[in-house]
Amino acid sequence: MQTTRTCRARRVAFAAAIHAILVVFVACESEATAPELVFEEGMIAIDASSPIAPAYVNLDDGAIVTPSDPDTSTDWHMAFRRFSIRLNGGVAGPGSVSGLNLGNNANMSADEVTAMTEQDGIAAFQAVTDAHIPTSSSFMVDGLAPDPGASWFRFDFRSGGLVANPGAAWKLRESSGRGFGIFRVTALEMEGERPVGATFEFRRHAPGGTLGGAETLSADLRRGPVFFSLADGPAMSPAGCAWDLAVTPGLSIEVNADCGAGTFPLDVTEDFTALSQAGDAPEYGAFLSTVSGAFPATVDDASGFFWYDIQENSRMWPTYNVFLVQAGEQVYKVQITDYYDAGGNSGHPTLRYQRLR
Repeated sequence: MQTTRTCRARRVAFAAAIHAILVVFVACESEATAPELVFEEGMIAIDASSPIAPAYVNLDDGAIVTPSDPDTSTDWHMAFRRFSIRLNGGVAGPGSVSGLNLGNNANMSADEVTAMTEQDGIAAFQAVTDAHIPTSSSFMVDGLAPDPGASWFRFDFRSGGLVANPGAAWKLRESSGRGFGIFRVTALEMEGERPVGATFEFRRHAPGGTLGGAETLSADLRRGPVFFSLADGPAMSPAGCAWDLAVTPGLSIEVNADCGAGTFPLDVTEDFTALSQAGDAPEYGAFLSTVSGAFPATVDDASGFFWYDIQENSRMWPTYNVFLVQAGEQVYKVQITDYYDAGGNSGHPTLRYQRLR
């Protein structure tokens, strides 16, 4: 009887051991043969040639979309307008899309950028894997930065000199909580290469009111910087909080940040003459501001996605930098490969993208 029980116990133990071995074998086999999750690489040709209306891209669908109201929609991830790229987050949109510039070619010289080929771009893109995804704290949403291009003036090819750019305008939070307003520079007076005067157009939004009618203020720069407030005009001294803005002979616009003044750039779709609010910006930068983030507001070095006019031929050169875009739980790698369509028309960037996670 004891022998029978012993044999049965041995048979049960043996069967259990075999079962355990099979479970481990199957588990290991499953792990060894499980296919790696690889997401398809895609290309999107984008018509971003309009200077006013952006083209919106949804990376989940790999398609251009047309949101009914981009200011409230989370159906888009990236917005393209000419050589500007915005992400749907921060001050640029209602979503939570963020980005990171890996800057793989950021230290290249101008000659090195112009020497790169499409194959160099492909190699740089394929070299980025999910191992390059950092912690979420490294990703950036679009925010405000000092305007690097001083976009209130531009070079005029017809006259061969600098002129004002009234297409650029800003919302202004005035010093010491006096109120809000909007402003732009409508004229720039030059004597040779020396700026001698500037004309500001502004509309003031007094507390409790709405934006008033357009007024102008002229600044004589022959004797140095001019300080002024929207409420009271020119200020006698740069000391204290009696001024909101200053314009200098060095073609800079200063903001009285010590007294709480700040700016937010108007979008090109906003009509300076029809706008009814100036105090509704998501934030006000303590400088003449522009929207910037992982896709920098610059086209004059290798840290961005384009470098402009390297060979003085008014051409955009792709830097082939790779960027990460985080949208919810998904992370994509993206790269801009061109700025021109097959016919050579500008404002037609091509986006290479692939989901990493």
